[in-house]
Amino acid sequence: MEPREFFIEDRLERYRLHAFCNMGESGLSHFTMEEMLTLANLTWKDLSPIPMYDAPNQGSFELRCSIANLYPGVSPEEVLVTTGTGEALFLAFHLLVKPKTKLALIWPAFQALYEIPKMLGGEVIQVPYENAFLANTWEKVHADLYVINHPHNPTGQTHSLAEWDKLLTFFRSQKKTILFDEHYRFLPKGGGLGRTGVCPEDRFYGTGSFTKCFGVTGLRVGWLIADKDFIRRARSFKDYLTHTVNPISERIAQGLLSQKERFLPEIQKRVQNNIDTFTSVWQTLPMSLSFTPPEGGLVGWLQLKPGIRSEGYADRLYQRTGVFVLPGSNFEMEGFLRIGFGAKEDVFLKGLKRWIECTDLI
Repeated sequence: MEPREFFIEDRLERYRLHAFCNMGESGLSHFTMEEMLTLANLTWKDLSPIPMYDAPNQGSFELRCSIANLYPGVSPEEVLVTTGTGEALFLAFHLLVKPKTKLALIWPAFQALYEIPKMLGGEVIQVPYENAFLANTWEKVHADLYVINHPHNPTGQTHSLAEWDKLLTFFRSQKKTILFDEHYRFLPKGGGLGRTGVCPEDRFYGTGSFTKCFGVTGLRVGWLIADKDFIRRARSFKDYLTHTVNPISERIAQGLLSQKERFLPEIQKRVQNNIDTFTSVWQTLPMSLSFTPPEGGLVGWLQLKPGIRSEGYADRLYQRTGVFVLPGSNFEMEGFLRIGFGAKEDVFLKGLKRWIECTDLI
């Protein structure tokens, strides 16, 4: 069995490189190679001696140490470096999901979080986002595997600290496997490093990356965190896929993680400024109904007035203004648009101005 068309990626592939203002992307606008090396405090001379052999299958020890340091109590042996978060999810689901496995996740969701489990014969339980960030909601959900994506894509919402503590306490009492997809952990509201639910000894596994948050998606580095035995099995499975990550990518990734305190605050400031700007004007956008500012990450969820088809709206907006947004239909939920806040501030402002002035969209 093969998965369905990846709706989101198909539309991104068509528009993201050509849009005047890209509000459809879920990552920070990209840095150039030179800019990325500056962020990582590296030069071309630092990279030129790297031998072009296969990196260690599990990932270099140095990079795994840098990743492990992001998680309390996690060791480098509990880290598997992967080609992006997509591979980490693919590996985890193939080891965790069997036919009839019940998987519960926040809905709507990034397509890979449910399409791969469905392909494997799993049964997906949708937990509506309106109530998913309250711990007692999950007490009524009976599943074999729980997937907690936070900050959430596409809504940008997450749990309050009190609800978060209640949720972890509940999950520990159930002794079930939890997969925390924490791709936006580097961009919590208020700065710093966002909270994590990962704890391998509790079978609280995790997937993550920094590439969207740091504006370097082309680096294609992600990771899976789990207990040593699970990592051993996932590493063996990975040998049939990408096998290893490029050693140059690993070295740059290590540099970026080691230098993040130096450049991340400026990125966080840019994203928050874009969110604040959008929050102040969203009611002037044609046919908009509601918007809740994100609590973290790079995306938010704009509701349209009843009867407006999101794909038609997004298509006309792009055709008339060059502003690209992602229709809710790509998340299998009509009547919404996913808004990305990673553009450069001047481009974001110009794009918003064009959108506001385009009053004949419908």
